[in-house]
Formats: sequence, structure tokens, C-alpha cells
Amino acid sequence: MNKYLLLLIAFTGIIACNNTDNDQPAAKVNDNILYFSEISAIVPNNSNKEDSLLIADNYIHQWVKKQLIISKAELNLSEEDKDVSKMVEDYRSSLIIHKYQQQLIEQKLDTIVTSFQIDNYYRKFSNNFILNRNIIKALFIKIPKPVPDFKKIQKLYKSQKEEDWEELEDYCFQNATNFDNFSDLWINANDLLSRMPVSSKNEDNLLKHRKHIESEDSTHYYFAKIKEVEFKNTVAPLPFVRDDIKKILINKRKIEFIRNLEENIYRDAESKNKFKIY
Repeated sequence: MNKYLLLLIAFTGIIACNNTDNDQPAAKVNDNILYFSEISAIVPNNSNKEDSLLIADNYIHQWVKKQLIISKAELNLSEEDKDVSKMVEDYRSSLIIHKYQQQLIEQKLDTIVTSFQIDNYYRKFSNNFILNRNIIKALFIKIPKPVPDFKKIQKLYKSQKEEDWEELEDYCFQNATNFDNFSDLWINANDLLSRMPVSSKNEDNLLKHRKHIESEDSTHYYFAKIKEVEFKNTVAPLPFVRDDIKKILINKRKIEFIRNLEENIYRDAESKNKFKIY
């Protein structure tokens, strides 16, 4: 009987019984023993036998490798190098502090950011929001060939009339593979142009001189109506960075909240003589 079958029998037996009284060792390195009950804890309950075996076998091998490396390190490192108690304590302290801070932030931090606050920050620090790419507001249409009533779609997607827009929606609902309206949303220009068979090397020139872009390949015809453009190396429009500014303002509040928390705890302890500095 091969080792994988033995492993499967032992492992699935432990899971089936869900009993650690007769727990069996799965591996041993020096005096360290890995038991099947430890492995079963990391195997999803809905795993089939083959997947369970694969997960168990991988876990055992990783555990063995880890124990062997630890043993090797124990033999070769000096006592000073092996003393990691301060590092462990520092890490534990950092985790506890972080969890406490996060708990208080979730309970007490004001996360409401008004439009006035966002607008004010944007006015003061607009130069921090320089675009690193071209962005656009646009309409994109992709229609399989042959394009039904080609002249009609050419007229409709360029039109500014409300009634033509409704007719365009009906037309695209029936015929288009893609009909994406980004007229009120800033998007990366390259994200849209890369969906069309046009050269992205002349993106700046294309966006400067073309409001309507049409192209085709062997299977589809593509239409793009560029409504607005903001070019890279210019200040990003406020709607494009509004969410980023909100995150910045909330993060600033978090930093200030933590600073005040530390200061208040210090002052409270000082007033109650809870510490002494020599």
C-alpha cells in the first residue's frame, strides 16, 4: 500500500470521526510532531477526498521543510541571534495598539466629508492632482458587420437632440454588441481607444483633432463620440479625484485622531501619577 493511500485512509478517518482522542501523527521532525487533527483544521469541509489529500500532503511537506529550516537555524545561530523575544514582544505590542486604535476609529471617527471640504481641499492643493494620462468623457458603440442602416447610426451617435438619443438607444439595444455611455464619467482614454482598431501612438493628436472616431475590423464597426478631454500633465478635474480627496481627508482625520488619543492617554496617566520618568 503506497504512502498516499495510507495518508488518505488515516486523514479521512480522522476527519470522519472528528475525534482527537485517537489522533495520529502525520509527520515528525526531531521532537516536533504534526498531528492529523491540525491538518484537518485547515481543510475546507466541502473538499472531496482527492482535494483533501492534496491539501494535506502539501501542508505536511511545508511543515517538514519549516521544521528542518528551524532546526538548522537553531544549530547555526548564536544565542544572541536566536533571542527574538524583544522582536516578538514589539510585534505583539504593535498589533495590540493597532487593533485598539482601529476599534476606536470605527466607533468614534467622523467619516462624513462634505462637498465644501472636498472643494476647499481641491482649491488649495490642485497642483497635487496632475494627470499622468489622458482622460475623457465619451460614448462607445460596437456593432457587428454588416451594420444595419449605416447612415442612420452615423447620424444618431453624433446628434445632440434628445429624441435622437432615444432612437440611438433603441437602435443599439437591437444591434450593438457594446453600447457604453461614459458621457458623465471620466475614464482613461486608452481604456476606450484600446477597444478600437486605432493606433494608440497618436493618442494626443487623435483626441485634439477628432470628436468622432470611426474604425472597423473584419467583424465589427466601431464608433466613439468624445464629449470632453483632459490631457495628461494638466490638473485633473475635481469629479475625477473627488473620491481620492475624500480618502485623503479621512486619513488625515485618522492620523489626528491617533495623535490626540496618544496625547490624552499620556496626560491622563500623568495627572494620576501612573508613571515616573527618571
